[in-house]
Amino acid sequence: MKKTVFYLGAILFLMTSCAYQRIGDLTMISNRNVDSEKEYVLIQRNAEGIAKMKKNDALERAIDAATEEYNGEYLMNVKVYVKNNGKKIKVEGDVWGLKSTRVNVESSVTKKIEFTNGDNVTFQNSGKLTEGKIIGINGNGAIVEYINILGKTKKKQIPFDELTKIEK
Repeated sequence: MKKTVFYLGAILFLMTSCAYQRIGDLTMISNRNVDSEKEYVLIQRNAEGIAKMKKNDALERAIDAATEEYNGEYLMNVKVYVKNNGKKIKVEGDVWGLKSTRVNVESSVTKKIEFTNGDNVTFQNSGKLTEGKIIGINGNGAIVEYINILGKTKKKQIPFDELTKIEK
């Protein structure tokens, strides 16, 4: 019986020594100055940051871990925990930060473009935009007549998807 109680106590002690102990609740915590003129928004609920107690600034590093993961500025409704052995600190809270200015823009243009003989077009030629005139059309593209860098008139077959029709 005594052995059972002893083993049960030892197991209970080991299980509780590995858990975090809650040491406090805070309304707000931050490592940065908070500007009251700016409009902050909730970015993430129940974010978590953990830091080891290797240096004296473990609480600061735990706060930074929680806010930097979501690009936030400060934590609200914070719970602070420490492991029983004092080797780790953990903070949990809601991350608040500035409104994101990132905008995803998708656009598409559909227009039927018809090429005919005599149309003025532009295309990439040796990395530069070159203007020319369509003198012929076949199934693979258009034959474009243009003047090269040396001032000589050249002819080249160019696929339709590489041509841009221009108005003069």
